[in-house]
Amino acid sequence: MTEQKTLPAVFDHAEAVKLMRMVCDWQLANPTKSWIRRSGATRVLKGTDWERAVMYPGVMATWRATDDSQYLNAAIKWAKSNKWDVGPEDRFADDHCCCQTYLELYQAMKEDFMTESSKAAFDLMMNDPKPGREDWWWCDSLFMAPPAFAMLTEMTGDQKYLEAMNTMWWDSIEYLFDPETDLFFRDKRYIPDGQGSELREENGEKVFWGRGNGWVVSAICRVVDHLPEDYADRQKYLDLFTKLMAAVVKLQGEDGFWRASMLDPQSFPAPESSATSLFAHGLAWGINHGVLDRDVYMPALEKAWAALKTCVHDDGMMGWVQLPAFNPRETKKEHNIDYGAGAFLLAAEEVARLCA
Repeated sequence: MTEQKTLPAVFDHAEAVKLMRMVCDWQLANPTKSWIRRSGATRVLKGTDWERAVMYPGVMATWRATDDSQYLNAAIKWAKSNKWDVGPEDRFADDHCCCQTYLELYQAMKEDFMTESSKAAFDLMMNDPKPGREDWWWCDSLFMAPPAFAMLTEMTGDQKYLEAMNTMWWDSIEYLFDPETDLFFRDKRYIPDGQGSELREENGEKVFWGRGNGWVVSAICRVVDHLPEDYADRQKYLDLFTKLMAAVVKLQGEDGFWRASMLDPQSFPAPESSATSLFAHGLAWGINHGVLDRDVYMPALEKAWAALKTCVHDDGMMGWVQLPAFNPRETKKEHNIDYGAGAFLLAAEEVARLCA
C-alpha cells in the first residue's frame, strides 16, 4: 500500500470511510422506487433490476471498509427479499448483476443455496452457447455479468464458468472496442458502418459515453480480482485496462470530472458522478495493485476524488448521477439513483485502501 504520508492532502482514510457510511446509509434508507423514462413512462424497480443491484457491491464494499455488520445484514436482507434469485430474463446480463452480491455473501458465509441461482442462470447459457457479441452486445453488460462468472469459478472450483466468460468477454471486446481511440462504443448504433448511418455527437465525433466506458473500466477490475494469479489470459485483461485508462485520463476535465460525452463534453457540460466514480475506482484500483504508474495516474485520481467529494450532499445523498440511459444525457445536482451510490462506494473502498 502507498504510505499515507506520501499522499496528496485530499486523501484521508477516516474521511473516505465516513463518506462511505454517509452515502451507503442514505441510499439504503432512500432506495429509488421508480424513475421516468424519456418516453414519459414510469419504470418501477424490482430488487433484482440492475439499477438496484449495482448498489449492493457497494454495500459489501462498505462492510469490508468498516467491518460493521449492519452493512452485511443490509445485503443479506436485500438478497432474501429477492429470494436469492436472478432477474426474469434468461441470458440478460442486467438480470445477472445481483449474482455478484449473492456470491460475495457466499464467500463470507459459505451457504450453498447462495450460489444456486447463479449456477442455474449461467448453466442455461453454457448449455446453448452464443458469441459474446450476441449475449453481451452493450458495454454495460461487461460490468453486470462477467465478474460473477469469474467469482463462481473462484468459489466453486468449477473452471467452466471462467472459461465461458473468458471466451464471451473477448468476443464482446473485439466487437465494441474502437482501436482508433482505445475507447468503447456502447452498442452497434454507434459503431461506424462505412455508410455514415451510425449515431454521432453534434460536433461530429464518435459517441463514447462516459458511464459506458466507466462500466468497462470497473468491470476489468472486478474480473481480475477473481482471476487466478497464473490464469493464462490474466495479462490480456491488464493490458486492456492500461490501454483504456491511458485514453480515459486524457479526457478528464480540469475540475476532475468526466462528462457524459467523452469526445463532446460541451454537449452536456454538467458534472457526471457515476462515470467519474467508475473511473476513480479504476484509477485507485490500478495504483493499489501496481498496474498503473503512481506518478502518472495519481494526479488524475487526486482531481477525481476531490470532485466526487463535492457530489455528496450534507445528508449523504449522492448527486450529479446521470439517470438511466444508453447514451450521454444531462445531469443535475439533485439526480440520484442507487447505482450512482454503488459506483461511488466501489471507488471509495479503493481510496480507503490507498490511505490505509
